[in-house]
Amino acid sequence: MPQSLKFRGQVVSQGVARGRLLVVRAVDVLGLVEERRVGDVEGELERLSRAGSLVRERLEELKRVLPAAEREIVDAQLLMLESLVAEAGELVKSSSLSAEYAVKSVYEKYAEMLKSGSELFALRVQDLRDLASRLVSVLTGGKTAGGGYSGRIAVAEELDPIQFLEAAEEGLAGLVTRKGGLTAHVSILARLKGVPYMISGELDLGLVRDGDEAVLDCVNGVLLVNPTAEEEERYGALAEEYNRMLALFSKEEGLEPVTLDGRRVDVLCNAGGLEEVRAAPGYGCGGIGLFRIEFAYMVRQEAPGEEELYGLFKKSLEVLGGRPLTVRAPDIGGDKPVNFLELPKEANPQLGLRGTRLLLEYRDKLLRPLLRAALRAAVHGDLRLMFPMVSTVEEVEELSEEVRRAEEELRSEGFEARVPRLGVMVEVPSAALLSRELVEKGGLSFVSFGTNDLTQYVLAADRGSAHVGKVYDELNPAVLRLIAYAVDKLGGRAEVEVCGEMASRTLAVPALLGLGVQGLSVAPVFVGRVKYVVRRIDLEEASREVREVVESASTSREVRAWARSYLERRGIRVFE
Repeated sequence: MPQSLKFRGQVVSQGVARGRLLVVRAVDVLGLVEERRVGDVEGELERLSRAGSLVRERLEELKRVLPAAEREIVDAQLLMLESLVAEAGELVKSSSLSAEYAVKSVYEKYAEMLKSGSELFALRVQDLRDLASRLVSVLTGGKTAGGGYSGRIAVAEELDPIQFLEAAEEGLAGLVTRKGGLTAHVSILARLKGVPYMISGELDLGLVRDGDEAVLDCVNGVLLVNPTAEEEERYGALAEEYNRMLALFSKEEGLEPVTLDGRRVDVLCNAGGLEEVRAAPGYGCGGIGLFRIEFAYMVRQEAPGEEELYGLFKKSLEVLGGRPLTVRAPDIGGDKPVNFLELPKEANPQLGLRGTRLLLEYRDKLLRPLLRAALRAAVHGDLRLMFPMVSTVEEVEELSEEVRRAEEELRSEGFEARVPRLGVMVEVPSAALLSRELVEKGGLSFVSFGTNDLTQYVLAADRGSAHVGKVYDELNPAVLRLIAYAVDKLGGRAEVEVCGEMASRTLAVPALLGLGVQGLSVAPVFVGRVKYVVRRIDLEEASREVREVVESASTSREVRAWARSYLERRGIRVFE
């Protein structure tokens, strides 16, 4: 009888899947490429061009079948592919290198440049490696994509975003990887596609086999390989219950997010491009609480100008039809390098020149075009402008002065302009401790807690590291006490929102609302679930209870126990 195995891990995308395993084993095609010179340079350039076209066609084909909200990841890959092929072509011409070795050389150059311990640097390297591997596979006559995912639970060291999308299109039932992070591209895509996904450092690919029967429980974080008949029956019932709840969440999307005691909570959406903004109202979003515009800056040779940004903001406001659009100024630099800036190589980029620090350092190139575009677009709707990675009062004072100067300039030039509502991301402890001063000195009307970064800075635990996954916990009392302190210091002077992953967690919602958070901005697919929870909470009761728990608790376990107890008393089903 096959050996029964159990692996525990971190749930990334909830759900329950049953089926046979597909063991995805990585092949290092780049490692097999050796240096080689060629005599026919023109012929080699033609080979490279054909390979680039084939990979581009595959990506374009994939993009056509994807929902609008997922196309930007493919767009980013297409831009990277273009740069990779162009630079490899230059190497072929200048050094008579084979196309395969030129591609490998370009990849290695950028991998070295991006070498860092941060998650987002690693994502850029992984994206580039995937494209380089695909090009080399085509050049050497290999395949560019796997197959056989339909109805299977895939287990792998890791998958790249395009591999995942291909697998999802085939009908992937579930996924378990040894490596990954909650905010990695594959994690985001798994949640968007509704594919149960778990990251498990325990997973041993040497012990599992293709075709093994398996149950993936992405409610409790367990992969069962060759489960017993009793386990099969139990998980069948869990899957049915979870699917019933998904249907209920779908019905809740269009309902008003009002608590049992009549308090309205803004349920907004996060978006990373115009198409995601366009899709948001269909999910029941009350507006966009976080519009990430880094896509307009990445993988290009010049920063976007005022007119390009103005057009993007104006169009986004139009499709929202009066709903608010919260534009986050680009959080680039540090661990998100851009081609048009020569940034210093820092030992710890997460604590370096990034976010607002970078905007103030490069005012003419980055900050002023953004401000002018935002002030002009604000005439056309409810635009809010939010600044990331703020850590000092001096920064908001400088930002406020730049906004005032931009308004004066625009009016003197004959433009219609309006100062939008201004806010900041609270992502570092100093911003939480100085929340009142930031609002007063910066003329802010709202703050939004970026709980992903705030948690990692409070607990000194990299959110992308599998090694400290048990330390990184948004429900740690230290994180919640800091949020409570900031909200209390604000004293109603500004609206308070949360736009991190925490906002979509069932167990976290009563705690956040009880501490005084007024708005939750989540991925569109979580709107129904968040409204389901909000509409069953008595806010006054939750506030009274959570304050006591947060002050007395010494571990996340105690906070989680209270949240689970509160939700169960309210008849709210918890799937985490």
